[in-house]
Amino acid sequence: MANAPLARFPAKMDSLAEIRTLVEGACATVGIAREACLKILLIVEELFTNTVLHGYRGESESPVWMALVPGEAEITLHYEDAAPSHNPFGEFRPTDTAVLIAKQPVGGLGLKLIRSLAKDASYSREGGRNVIQIIFSARARG
Repeated sequence: MANAPLARFPAKMDSLAEIRTLVEGACATVGIAREACLKILLIVEELFTNTVLHGYRGESESPVWMALVPGEAEITLHYEDAAPSHNPFGEFRPTDTAVLIAKQPVGGLGLKLIRSLAKDASYSREGGRNVIQIIFSARARG
């Protein structure tokens, strides 16, 4: 990503402390309210945990790259891993909000959170990496 260097983290749950610092710093830079920042952090933690547990099949030194790029009216999460190809938005249905949580199949709640918070979300496979970009509004200032 040309606008910000990608931070590299090993696919280990211990990396979440450093990731949390990265997210909180980016939120502070843009002035995102604490509650909104915590929701972004939850999405980042969900992506990372899924990469570790499902993509890499457990903790390892395998890489996860991410950056949060502040803009004037938004903040963009750029997230990459080198796990097998997986589009987490493959069944992303922005208008499908009628199903009660109790009736939801296992998984997919992270997508509901993204749906409620993100202005846009995209997936691509580039150079052997899963590349996810999620754009959040930076209007929620605190």
